[in-house]
Amino acid sequence: MVSGMQAIEIKNMNFSYMDIDVFEKFNLNIPAGKFVSILGKNGSGKTTLVNILDGKLKCSGDILFFGKKYFGGLVTICDDMDEYETNDTVLDLVHGFKDVAVELEFDDVLNDVFNNLCLEKKKLVILGRALILNPKILVIDNLFEGMDKNLRKRILKKLKKKSITIINFSNDAEEALFADFVVVIGSGKVLLKGSKRRVFENVEFLEKNDIGVPFIVNLSDKLKFYELIDKTYFDEKKLVDDLWE
Repeated sequence: MVSGMQAIEIKNMNFSYMDIDVFEKFNLNIPAGKFVSILGKNGSGKTTLVNILDGKLKCSGDILFFGKKYFGGLVTICDDMDEYETNDTVLDLVHGFKDVAVELEFDDVLNDVFNNLCLEKKKLVILGRALILNPKILVIDNLFEGMDKNLRKRILKKLKKKSITIINFSNDAEEALFADFVVVIGSGKVLLKGSKRRVFENVEFLEKNDIGVPFIVNLSDKLKFYELIDKTYFDEKKLVDDLWE
């Protein structure tokens, strides 16, 4: 993959719903091969943007996927498990790819009917099924809400290692700790974007726009105030190790 290539380019996109302008001259580039986190409070337009990228909603302006208007390598996962209802077994759904089930920690339910699974397992199965399709771009919409905190961390770490473009839409800033690139949207526009450090060092701006910051960032901010550290940390173990020294 060419360095600097854009997986998605959104140029002057406009979208209205019931005479309400949701996006107006919206511009955003998503770098290829990166784990990108798009944050925004409820009502910021995240799911609308997901549906536009997926082709479910039509907009004006240009959207290019790897430089082309028409693209078949995008897979979208939403958090509404009702869309995936089926009485098939999990093993049938993942076409026998047991390695994916092991990696995503649902190998214990391979012989169970999907509809009978708990919500957390359903989400893992749907994620595994999407990865089996080998998408060039994987769009995830609020999938990790309500998932066990430690399980979520393990899965996000594994996703970050994938050699595909992953765009994770969420209102939980903790998920953005695993991102290579973070975008904050609100009121139909990009409010802030860049590396984790660039975005999360703007604590006052984020709080002003009702965007939470990860616990480790909040802790770093307080420790910097007392001059115990001189930078923002994104890894709790690293922070503890450095303080211990």
